[in-house]
Amino acid sequence: MQLSPSLFTGGIRVGAFRVPRSRASRSHREMREEINAALEPILYGAYQDSYQIRAALERAFAEEMQARHAVAVHSGTIALFIALRACGIGPGDEVISVGNSDISTTGAIRQCGALPVLCDVQASDYTMDPQLVEALINERTRAILPVDLHGHPADVKSLRAIADRRQLNIVEDAALATGARDHGRPVGAFADVTMFSFAPFKPLGSAGNGAMLVTDDAALAERIRLLVGYGHDPSGETAPGRQNYIEEGYNVPLDGLQAALVLTKLPQLPAWTAKRRAIAAALERGLAGTSAVTPRFRPESEPTFRSYAITVAGSSSQGSDRQLELYQGLRAAGIEAVIHYAPPIYDYSIYADTFPNIDHLPVTDRLARQYVNLPVTPELTAEEVEYMIEATGKILA
Repeated sequence: MQLSPSLFTGGIRVGAFRVPRSRASRSHREMREEINAALEPILYGAYQDSYQIRAALERAFAEEMQARHAVAVHSGTIALFIALRACGIGPGDEVISVGNSDISTTGAIRQCGALPVLCDVQASDYTMDPQLVEALINERTRAILPVDLHGHPADVKSLRAIADRRQLNIVEDAALATGARDHGRPVGAFADVTMFSFAPFKPLGSAGNGAMLVTDDAALAERIRLLVGYGHDPSGETAPGRQNYIEEGYNVPLDGLQAALVLTKLPQLPAWTAKRRAIAAALERGLAGTSAVTPRFRPESEPTFRSYAITVAGSSSQGSDRQLELYQGLRAAGIEAVIHYAPPIYDYSIYADTFPNIDHLPVTDRLARQYVNLPVTPELTAEEVEYMIEATGKILA
């Protein structure tokens, strides 16, 4: 297929948003020499060099997250599935999660043969409400899967106390939260295993799919490596030239090109996280006089922001839906607003028979009708952030 030259000018798509969701390409251009140097061994060296680069990323990422083990995986979706499998989740089990996430979250649970049991979320930061979890636990419950939605750390320390008391695993979905901290530690510190995504729109994005599973449990890390690979016996106790498999693995390691790119970008994560927080703080101040409701966080929570999620309630004087009015108005103004995640997971056609009689998730239901997500890509200028504040205020007025 040939792309029309009229769509692009100087490498930039014509009609691009004035305030886009991501400007990662600008950072890539600024790091061009460093990135090219990192990719050259993969493209022009021995193929085995990619193994060393992936291993180097795993070591560096584990150090950044203050964890003992990190395993690089092809995508966040398969990483969640493997994390659950490594924790022994299978048919007949139940996993408590939330209904305001990506379908990858519930999909990973169901693909293990388990049933997702949905917990309502907090209106303040849109994450799992720990006070509602215990009532959902029964003899089939095996794990809790909280989601750090929009980069806001779920209260996993409180969930840890419940999990320990009820002998459950915690698999944390931190796909949107790379760079966030909670209780003075990198996000994921209180889970058995945590998934971070490297997809392009994430806080530490690659140029394609990618993810990392992080854990302090050596046995769990070994099990994850078996499933990420082919399931080859790591002991090496086979005859010369022979192979032995002790697990049916999935062969889904992170490819070398993505590993090299993420490894090159990783040192920039603290600075980019600080910039995202500064943009979020500016948006909070600027929207204070409008009808938008901005998120609120626990004092020990230090979010990063994949986007800045505000909520708007009710209808305009013309009776139109305020969420849709704001979303369309922002995009018409050249601001790449999005709506994550609506409708809730349980309203998807695929789940028509999975969650019958859902009537205990009022906050999840309400937020799905009110979310609008504003860009916080760290390359935004102060002028662009001010333009976004002014445009939002005018639409809401």
